[in-house]
Amino acid sequence: MIGIGTELLGVIAVGIGAAALIFALRHLLSKLGVRVPSWALPVGIGLSMIVYSVWNDYAWHGRAVARLPEGAQVLQVGRDSQAWAPWTYLWPVAVRMAAIDPAQISQSDTGIRTAQIMLVDRRTPTLLVPQDFDCQKRLIRPANRDWVAAAADDPALEFVCASVVGQ
Repeated sequence: MIGIGTELLGVIAVGIGAAALIFALRHLLSKLGVRVPSWALPVGIGLSMIVYSVWNDYAWHGRAVARLPEGAQVLQVGRDSQAWAPWTYLWPVAVRMAAIDPAQISQSDTGIRTAQIMLVDRRTPTLLVPQDFDCQKRLIRPANRDWVAAAADDPALEFVCASVVGQ
């Protein structure tokens, strides 16, 4: 998980780097006799910070998946739109996901399988939620509550019941 403070430091670092690069480029061009408008520096800095921020938003999901344990399966991805980023209404950005690590699936003597569902959110700590699965009856018991019937296409039930326990 990367916090807002870390993201802000990244944006600031990109702005400083862009300022140095644009300043050096302006200096070089002025030595060559090319006049660069004074507004190019703040506009270039601002654009570089915006581009980095947009890239960081859309690249989060790929980086988060890469940090999952080997063999982990992403079950669902939550996407969202944000008012301060109007383009996300056309292309929503991934902000959360549910995943499961097959190495953490266990089975009791009664055939009930238990798995830890990883709830990964962009700006909050990852939560591990234990769930029990009755593969024969297609039932799920979330966090030691009552058993509920699984949806016909429930990705967690399908993955847990298809997994070989102990791998």
